[in-house]
Amino acid sequence: MHRSKILWVLLAAVLFSALLLADRYGMAERPTRLVCDIWPPYQMVTEDGYTGLSVDVVRAVYARMGMDNIELMALPWKRALDMVRFGDADGLFSANHTPERALSFTYPEEPLFESPWIVWTRKGTTIHSLDDLKNKRVGVVLGYSYTPEFWDFIQTYCSVEVVYSDRINFRKLALGRLDATVADLGNGLTLAASVDRGIHPNLDYVIKQDGLYIMFNKGRVAERFVEKFSDTLKAFKQTEEYRSIRAKYLGQGQ
Repeated sequence: MHRSKILWVLLAAVLFSALLLADRYGMAERPTRLVCDIWPPYQMVTEDGYTGLSVDVVRAVYARMGMDNIELMALPWKRALDMVRFGDADGLFSANHTPERALSFTYPEEPLFESPWIVWTRKGTTIHSLDDLKNKRVGVVLGYSYTPEFWDFIQTYCSVEVVYSDRINFRKLALGRLDATVADLGNGLTLAASVDRGIHPNLDYVIKQDGLYIMFNKGRVAERFVEKFSDTLKAFKQTEEYRSIRAKYLGQGQ
């Protein structure tokens, strides 16, 4: 082969390799844009930036995949959901898995965490079943996925108040403007401690036991990346680093 042709072949091979590196898992070498809401202890903001149980885990998994260029933005849940839905962001966490969302988003097989959703009331009021919520003022959050059974019941038998965050519901509960709200156990424990220790979880009745996931826009993120993220997350959850992150935000034994 002529020397000039050999040089062109070598150059083409180098360029091809560079393109492969620039499109790892189908994602171009651009910042990865992730969104979340402020949802302690999973997502929080401090003077040093964003932190929290999910934030730390997601960043650690991306780092293990060799991807550190992440842009993270916190928004009200519905706005964050729409950003991913319409392709303005790559992924969103921490989200529950629902059949409706699975039509629009790609989920890893492995969840970030597993957590129960329960009813929260002021001390003196105990909830053992949905029937105990009859005729009560119940707070929910816009865009959250509750169960169809729960939605049907509260819309039929309760006064439903919809707000933009769990913190608003807990404040209203503390002020006596709500009788009950539903929240993830970890998030509720954090909010109850900061808002009013008179608020307590009703552990006898679980609305749902669900995983908390990161979910991805199907058009911006390739399926092979999501599969790799899931595998990397699953392996990371077996490490001491993962256990230390959980203990940092949830306490020992959680």
